[in-house]
Amino acid sequence: MEPLEWCRQRLLVKGNPLTASLPFAPHEHRDAILALRAVITEVASIPGTVTEPDVALAKLDWWRRALDEQLPHPAVRALAQTGAAERLDKARFAKLIDGIALSLENPRFEQRELAWEYFMKMGAPAARLEAGLIGGDQAESDALAVLGANGCLVRQVRDLGLDAHANRWLVPLDIQAEFQVSRQDALQKKASGGFNGMVRQWLADGLHRSAGARQALDSDASWRHRHLLIQHALDHRLAVSLARRPQCILEGRMLPGQLGNSWTAWRTARRLRIKV
Repeated sequence: MEPLEWCRQRLLVKGNPLTASLPFAPHEHRDAILALRAVITEVASIPGTVTEPDVALAKLDWWRRALDEQLPHPAVRALAQTGAAERLDKARFAKLIDGIALSLENPRFEQRELAWEYFMKMGAPAARLEAGLIGGDQAESDALAVLGANGCLVRQVRDLGLDAHANRWLVPLDIQAEFQVSRQDALQKKASGGFNGMVRQWLADGLHRSAGARQALDSDASWRHRHLLIQHALDHRLAVSLARRPQCILEGRMLPGQLGNSWTAWRTARRLRIKV
C-alpha cells in the first residue's frame, strides 16, 4: 500500500475532525498535512495503547530514531514522499515527543497556570510543526501554538470521566478547591453542580487564552493557516458541547457528529476567505 493511501485509511474516517478540515487546507499542502498528522497521531496514541511506561518510552525513542533516520514506517515514508520531511524542523518533532512523554508521568498540578504550561508542551508542538510547514513568522507560530494547547485542554476535559476510572486526574488543585470537587465526582453517574461549574470554568479559561491568540493573527495569516484555524473551530465546537452538558463526560467519550463538523469547517473557511 502506498504511504499516503495508508495515511488516508488511517485518518480520513468518519468522526475524525481531520476528515472535515483537510478538504479546506491549501491544496498544495494537503498531502503534507495528512502525512504530518499521521505521524503525530501515531506518536500521540502511544500512552493510551501501552500500559507499561518503560514500553511506552521505548516506543517513543523508536519514533525519535524513525524521524531522524527515516526508518521504514508508512507515515515516515509519506513525510518524505510529500517533501514535508525536508521542510520541517526536527527539533520540533523532538519537542512533540518530549511533550507526549510527560503524560506518562501522571502529573499533578497545584494551579491552572501549571496545567496550562503542561498543555503548551503537549499540544503546541503539533501546531508549530504544521505552522512551519505552511510558512509564516515566529509571531504566527506562537499564536497558533496557543490554539494547539487549547485543543489539548479541551480533549483533557472531554476525557475526565475515562481518566478518573483509570485513576488519572489532572484537574488542578485550585479549581478543585474553588468548586469543591475531587476525582470522586467524575466517578458518579450524575454530574454534581460543582463538577459542572469546574468543567465550564476550565474550558472558559482555555477559550479565553485562545481568543487572544486568534486576534493576534491578521487576515492574511488566518487564511494561510486556515487549516489550523478550522481545527480550532472544531475544538471550540466540542468545548461548547461539553460546557452545555458536562454530564456527557461521565457517560463516555463525546464524539461530535461528522455532519456538524463538516458544517463548522465550511463556515469557518468561508468566514476566513471573506476577510482576505
